[in-house]
Amino acid sequence: MLTQVLFLLAGLATTVLGFNWFVDGYHAVGAYQHAPVCGTAAATPGTDCVLHETGKVTARKVDKDSDEGPIYDLTVARETAPARGYTVGEAFYDDAEVGVDVDLVVFRGRVSELSHHGHRAENQITPWLTALKVALLVGFGSALTALGLTWWRSGAQAGPAAAGALFVSAVSAVLSFFGSLILVSVQWPLAVTLGIPVLGWLVMTAVSAAVACAD
Repeated sequence: MLTQVLFLLAGLATTVLGFNWFVDGYHAVGAYQHAPVCGTAAATPGTDCVLHETGKVTARKVDKDSDEGPIYDLTVARETAPARGYTVGEAFYDDAEVGVDVDLVVFRGRVSELSHHGHRAENQITPWLTALKVALLVGFGSALTALGLTWWRSGAQAGPAAAGALFVSAVSAVLSFFGSLILVSVQWPLAVTLGIPVLGWLVMTAVSAAVACAD
């Protein structure tokens, strides 16, 4: 019984840590939206703040060979940094000819948003490392939790328990990786963003453990 309890507690703790990383990634992606404007009273010393700059469109390009449809790219030059390309929507692209000025929101030295004549395009960071950490922690935590739940019932066999734990671990890791990348990008309310993976994890773990115990 003690072994099962230890597996269960260790699994839950590891999984919670993984979801904590997920929340950190969510806040990191949307941090610029809540940061004060530099130079205002709200931007106290040591606080991250956003700068508003103007950039000039120097080139335009459309990638029509993408599997996801046409990708519209604008190259924008800044006064304080080298020019680089940004992906925008079709309407934004059509309205931003070479030579026009676009408004930039700069956060931590990086352009986080572009806007022009009512068009807006976010340039979000892609939290690859965070997604990998979440996947590893949730996958490992799921395996330990599944083992604890399966062996909790007297007489449960080691074979089904291990198989169920391996299945839950693999599926949880894959879903956690891609789910993290997608969910933190859409920036829904945190309760919704966190509730979806937590509910999915609870259902999958419970069903897998029940199947293993029934074998």
